[in-house]
Amino acid sequence: MTAWLASTVSAVVLTMSPVSATETESACGEDLGAHAAGTPNAAASPLMTVLPGIAVRHRHWPSLAEGSRPHWASSVVLWQGRQAVVLDPGATHCSGLELQRAINHLAGQPLQVDLLINSHAHAEQVLANHAWRAPVAALAGTQAAMQQHCADCLAALTQDLGEAALRGTRIKLPEQVLQHGQRLQAGGRLWQVLEMPMAHTQSDLLLWSADDGVLLAGGLMDGHRLVLAQGRVVGWLQALAHMEALQPRWLIGQHLVAGPGQVQAAIDQQRQALCELVRRSWQGLERWQTEAEVLAQLPSQGGAADPLLARFNLGRAWREMEVLWLGQEPMPQACAG
Repeated sequence: MTAWLASTVSAVVLTMSPVSATETESACGEDLGAHAAGTPNAAASPLMTVLPGIAVRHRHWPSLAEGSRPHWASSVVLWQGRQAVVLDPGATHCSGLELQRAINHLAGQPLQVDLLINSHAHAEQVLANHAWRAPVAALAGTQAAMQQHCADCLAALTQDLGEAALRGTRIKLPEQVLQHGQRLQAGGRLWQVLEMPMAHTQSDLLLWSADDGVLLAGGLMDGHRLVLAQGRVVGWLQALAHMEALQPRWLIGQHLVAGPGQVQAAIDQQRQALCELVRRSWQGLERWQTEAEVLAQLPSQGGAADPLLARFNLGRAWREMEVLWLGQEPMPQACAG
């Protein structure tokens, strides 16, 4: 993309099929929060109103595997009157139905969920699509990645969380493709779609409300942990720079809500986490160390899953930095200071 922030694409009206949020017929049973031992129920995962027309649910799903990290994701509900749009509905069919119940409490009456939007192609964000009959929209890169990987992701998540947690979960792919620069109405605001390619994943979506200074960052901002997935460190750093240039007053990501006076610190923290990977890799290359030697120097801290994730992230960063270093290119400017 060459026109990240100044697209002239005109507003587009998406096809929306109203579906009542009271639609809860499934195999989850009457207690939608009791489908897996230790899994928070609806009362433990409430919707938090951030601004008028914007509510957030932070959710996690515990792994059955000893020493494994839980799976974390945040859902954003944009609503006005009796209509709602959901960004990233969650990881399982049952948690999608749980979210529907919570949505009904926003206005004290059932809301019509007209559209689901997937910000990126990770199981924790998209596998609850099936809980609604509403159409699903995503960027073309996200749609393609879901077509390619969702079957494997569903199998892996079922193994990790257990069959009870994934009861009723089916793959529902996006039917509508969002374009960079496209504008859509949701929750009483006009949002602009921004695509950040090869950042956290192959294709990451931002929703930007310029009038209110609200930026929905999807997986590009994570208040819980950094996972360098299918994207690139350099692309992620560039995405943070573009987000920073927007000068948002409110920033909402995964397990992160930053308000006025907090946004810059949140972006700086995410950048610092990425730059730590860059600097460790670069210093190792300058010392003619191997990847294995640099990985062996990582400090051991946290639970059993933490060192594994740290090694995964550093390994991904190392391979990317090695290409730059061998090509005699400089360290990414964002991390050079």
